[in-house]
Amino acid sequence: MEGVTKRLDGFTDAAFAFALTLLVIGRGDVPTDFAELRSAMAEVPAFAIGFAIIAMFWFTHVRWRRYRGHGDARSVLLTFILIFLVLIYVRPLQAVALSLSAHLGAEVGAFKGGIGQLFAVYGAGFVAMAATLTALFADARRNPDLDALDRNALRGEIIIWSILTLTGVLSLVLALFGATERWSPLPYATLPFTIGLFVWRFEWDPKPLAEAEERA
Repeated sequence: MEGVTKRLDGFTDAAFAFALTLLVIGRGDVPTDFAELRSAMAEVPAFAIGFAIIAMFWFTHVRWRRYRGHGDARSVLLTFILIFLVLIYVRPLQAVALSLSAHLGAEVGAFKGGIGQLFAVYGAGFVAMAATLTALFADARRNPDLDALDRNALRGEIIIWSILTLTGVLSLVLALFGATERWSPLPYATLPFTIGLFVWRFEWDPKPLAEAEERA
């Protein structure tokens, strides 16, 4: 399985790299005057956000590999699902990024539909990606070689990605109702606080867990 794992990880890296190319500033257009250059630079904040989100999903898969090891057929299937989803998710992510760029002054075509429509599609993609990573970390619990430190950290990862999944679900629900669709982006703004609070309160020290296992 080791050879398959290396090739699959290489394929995963390539898929995420391709997704990032779709978020390149200016979409490949070279500015020919100052107005076009200024417009391209107005896309930087939106591109940075999109880059960070894609990189977050990719780096999480890298961390997951540390817990899971070489894995098995289930691990391969879940990774293929993640690859499939990121190549779809990048399209609504790009739509969100371009709309933000247009708001910041870039001369790009912003999304012409309602904000609820945009975040309904985006939210569906975010939920699917986050839920898949939650499933990957849950699958990693089957690795018999994990020590107490890894198992405790793995539990934290599962909870973090469950929070991300539920946040996306909340945004999706708000987006699907006309009376609340304008609030659909707001749940994502709570993530620094909810994730930060969990990381602050979660017991990452493996010693209590190890002692409990010894007593058992």
